[in-house]
Amino acid sequence: VGFALAVTYPRAGNIGGGGFMVIHLAKESKDIAIDYREAAPAAATPTMFLDAQGNPDPNKSRDSGLAVGVPGTVAGLALAAKKYGSGKFSLADLLAPSIRLAEQGFAAQDDLVDSMPRALQRLARWPSTAGILLKNGGQPLEAGDRLIQFDLADTLKAIAKDGPDGFYRGGIAGMLADAVRKAGGIMTADDLKNYRAIER
Repeated sequence: VGFALAVTYPRAGNIGGGGFMVIHLAKESKDIAIDYREAAPAAATPTMFLDAQGNPDPNKSRDSGLAVGVPGTVAGLALAAKKYGSGKFSLADLLAPSIRLAEQGFAAQDDLVDSMPRALQRLARWPSTAGILLKNGGQPLEAGDRLIQFDLADTLKAIAKDGPDGFYRGGIAGMLADAVRKAGGIMTADDLKNYRAIER
């Protein structure tokens, strides 16, 4: 479900973010939390979101590459599946429906369509994003428009093939780090390689 949300709920349920999962093991009467929240890049500093006068700069913390944390979703969901899943399905099995959704697309509706007009200016800033989520020269998707995401499908296939390493190491990690740096951020391929979800 988490990976399917990465396809169908891109503004919140995406593999570029993070989160938390609470697991209750009834037989053992034990509760576990998996913390797979985004982490600050190693080069982060306490003053990186301040302006020259030392005041908070919301543009740096919200609208720049500096605001991008090291994503944890892939690590967290993979850990949950491996350690707490039924064992009946491989990670590739669990990803197959999400890969199909990304490749074949789905009809945009509800929250996705409702959120597009408000996000239009932000989406239009990034040509790669606009090419996927906007249509006809920059118009928001409307109910019934088909959202197809081939690049996301390819990323999910890499995760299905190589596990979290398909995301956190190699070509995808390099492309992520390059894109963040081109947007003014400080995340590196090493930040991605070193990310770990934490059980609490």
